[in-house]
Amino acid sequence: MNIGINASALSAQMGGASLYILKIINALAQVDHENSYFIFTTAAGKAHFSNLPQTFSTIPCAPSKTITRLLWEQTVLPLAVCKKYKIRVLFSPNYTAPLFHPGVRSAVTIHDLSFFPMAEYYPRSRRIFRHIIRLSVKHSDRVISVSHFTKDDILKYVGAYEKKIRVIHVAADTRFLNEPPEDDLRQLRQKYKINNGYVLFIGFMEPRKNLERLLCAFAAIKDKIAHDLVIVGGHGWWYEQTYRRVEELGISGRVVFTGYAEDSEIPLFYRGAALFAFTSLYEGFGAAALESVFSDTPVLASDNSALPEVLGTAAAYVDPFNTDEIAEKMLHLLTSESALAELKKNCADVKVKYSWQKTARETLDVFNEYRESPSTKRPHERAGSNE
Repeated sequence: MNIGINASALSAQMGGASLYILKIINALAQVDHENSYFIFTTAAGKAHFSNLPQTFSTIPCAPSKTITRLLWEQTVLPLAVCKKYKIRVLFSPNYTAPLFHPGVRSAVTIHDLSFFPMAEYYPRSRRIFRHIIRLSVKHSDRVISVSHFTKDDILKYVGAYEKKIRVIHVAADTRFLNEPPEDDLRQLRQKYKINNGYVLFIGFMEPRKNLERLLCAFAAIKDKIAHDLVIVGGHGWWYEQTYRRVEELGISGRVVFTGYAEDSEIPLFYRGAALFAFTSLYEGFGAAALESVFSDTPVLASDNSALPEVLGTAAAYVDPFNTDEIAEKMLHLLTSESALAELKKNCADVKVKYSWQKTARETLDVFNEYRESPSTKRPHERAGSNE
């Protein structure tokens, strides 16, 4: 069976969806040695797929500009590209899938529905994805949801498509399981001028991540702890308010902004942290928090959306809208060795439930729903016709 993967949405700064595209493709390469895969990407994206087996072909045929790419996904991809490469199943791993895909089965991954309940936290230009998600779900044969929470939101905000939805949890990379050399941790601290123990946040700076309340909570307890706050990640939209809030709270000497860090540095940040703070207002899965669990670093997480489902007992939970509660729980964890030790112990129990190979096998099961034996094909299909 020929399986197409639309990897055209890879971005230069690797956020959650881009990492998912890379990880699921590499994991499929490990578990599937029978099907043939065609990765449709941009010219810049081709370099990400240089070490795949011979059953994987990389086709740099997608435009790089977002608007042009969205038009290409609806026209050229399903009507010309898929036909050329005799694609049986087209996998769209980043929200958007073609509305018309004659002769091709379509599977799309939906990572979250934040565009619906939290529209005010997005620029107007991004709210178009509410309509795109609705149409992608409606016109796809299968919808992969990364959590039961996201599945429930699809049913709530999009429609009664339960029969076509498959819940498949994602995972964290095994590299987060490794204990890094002490010298690497020391060099990281020197590079970013991290002089004390620290609370860590990793993610794009955007309103949904709730950094303003985290900053206020940290400011409330800063004189009772020796830890700094380290914020790792690139600029999202309206990021300026995060810098402004730090100045207003008078904590610029206790907050370290690293900007977008090298991918190789991310495991070091987790391992060096006393606590990972992920008090986001909404998460469809929460991959960064799971990476922290893989690193045996306890998590302070929001008690809403998908985080309790994913993190289980490896996190302490707070109401993300309650700044006082965030401050109190953070202070308790940073001043109680026994509380942190208990969460560390729980990390070991939670992380064994996840692997990218498991994710890939379950995703492959979705593709294989559309495998056809020669005896079930119509005569012109057995002859190899694309018509």
